[in-house]
Amino acid sequence: MDKKHPLFIGSCGTYHLYTVEKLPTHRPKGRLDYQLLYIASGRAHFYFDGKPTVVEAGNMVLYRPREEQRYYYGADQTEVYWVHFTGNNVKNFLRRYGIADDTRIIYTGISIEYKNLFMSMIEELNLQRIDYEEMLINYFMILLISLHRIALQKPRKKNLQN
Repeated sequence: MDKKHPLFIGSCGTYHLYTVEKLPTHRPKGRLDYQLLYIASGRAHFYFDGKPTVVEAGNMVLYRPREEQRYYYGADQTEVYWVHFTGNNVKNFLRRYGIADDTRIIYTGISIEYKNLFMSMIEELNLQRIDYEEMLINYFMILLISLHRIALQKPRKKNLQN
């Protein structure tokens, strides 16, 4: 948890399931930071307030600090990208780009742009070249702006199953 910076990217990564039947995560007390997950292909199974929800490719899921995180990726070649972030101004950044305080699932559509942004963040974290922390924030801000643009377009059908 970082309170010194307005926005700080702590970690990011990707999972692409080919051989594993199930990859579960359960953090009963959540984490101290935020987590944004992008379902690029396949589907993921989440539990919100104890209720199961299947999230299809083309959606992102947002977890807030100390919120229970319970989810798993199934055996349908799920590809997921994720980023953990924190800072003293995160709520305002999210609100500014149209992500309400109660938003959990964000419809994004499937786009190589999102994968490329996540891969750029992963590369910056791995290589840690000069000013990498600023680059991480810039890539993340581009992601938020892209999500905001999608949200402002004509509403589209969300591909969710309960």
